[in-house]
Amino acid sequence: MAGHPDEMPDFADPEHGVPRLTEHWAVEMEEAAVALALSPKGQLLAVGTVDDAISVLDVSSGKVAHSLPGHKGGTNRLTFLGGNSLASVGEDGTARIWNVARGTCVHELSVDAEGADRVRGGCSVNHLTVAPGSKSFACAAGSLVSVFTLGDSAAAPPTKRVLGPLPSTVEHLRYDRAGNLLACYNGGCSMIVADRKAEQDELPMPYAGACLCGDVSPGGEYVVAGCHDATVHIFQLKAQRDGSVEMVELSCGGYDSKVTVVDFNLLGDRMASAGGDKNTIWNFSGPPTGSMPTLAIGHFGAITCQAWQPDLEGWLATAAKDGRLYVYDTEASAKLGPDMPFIVQPGIIGLTDDEDEVTALVFARDGLLYTGHISGTVRKWELPLESSSEEEEEVEEAKEGPAATAAEEAEEAPAAVPLG
Repeated sequence: MAGHPDEMPDFADPEHGVPRLTEHWAVEMEEAAVALALSPKGQLLAVGTVDDAISVLDVSSGKVAHSLPGHKGGTNRLTFLGGNSLASVGEDGTARIWNVARGTCVHELSVDAEGADRVRGGCSVNHLTVAPGSKSFACAAGSLVSVFTLGDSAAAPPTKRVLGPLPSTVEHLRYDRAGNLLACYNGGCSMIVADRKAEQDELPMPYAGACLCGDVSPGGEYVVAGCHDATVHIFQLKAQRDGSVEMVELSCGGYDSKVTVVDFNLLGDRMASAGGDKNTIWNFSGPPTGSMPTLAIGHFGAITCQAWQPDLEGWLATAAKDGRLYVYDTEASAKLGPDMPFIVQPGIIGLTDDEDEVTALVFARDGLLYTGHISGTVRKWELPLESSSEEEEEVEEAKEGPAATAAEEAEEAPAAVPLG
């Protein structure tokens, strides 16, 4: 394929025998799709674009089931709070709660801002995240974070708590499983503790660099931040008997560029991180210090989004500017050599005809995936049915050639730096 580096095998070439995702439908939006949200039961898919409107699709057919006015200037993020309740933020300085079935805005909520990008409709609101139980959600505008807690009824207005200002503009927000809120920014991270009885309701984690994204391990022991300096920085949190927290810091490098996404899997024993066209997966099944990573290879453009499959261990989906959707069995990796990382090639591939950059990704249950693209197209994919043993043997034989080539080339590339 034109423009692809000669040293990287093109796993989409039919001669390699890599199975394909089944594309069920493709729906055209008027503008680029920037956000996707799947309803709790997996029946509806909300799509936010750089245009005002929000489209809610019936996932069985791909048809628009509901259309919402959205946000003037564009909708930035979406999240379902319940079957018919959708929260969104956008370029008009507000967060909104929608009744999807009725197509109405139930609450329009003003978001406090400091240092946020100013637009004609107000200010830019980003980084929407919902707390466990969907009773609260948080968003950011500049260096301020607004946390909204729902009332006892759908009609009751949510309460608002404003956090900050933080040291700089918020780059990422995420709730952990305990309901603590992680904010990342230039200069480190902060953990806002959910327990109001805690002696310290905010735990600052300074770092001499820009933290662009973050996640918290399921047990709360590790906070991981992807950084602008092409590293992943890890804060290990150790609770002390006196109620304080001891913090140990680790770093890992070897990335080609800034790290833009980091995610733990549901078990918390793997953490996937993307910087450039490779995904680096770190082993957290024990102390990560000194462990060697797994490099997920195959993309010809910078990875834009990733997701772990929620109902199958070890499967990771990545999507990139090259318009490709790759699914990896992260357990099927091979060791390159002594003191070298493991390597894994895509086990299943989804292709677009025109290398349509992927801008949003959802990995749903039952082997379903949804992608939003810069063209405005939204696609539904499905993992292929399990092949017969004879077919599997043929695929394995076909894999041996490109996998060996990839391993040889990876040996010549700089090795990822172990944690330390």
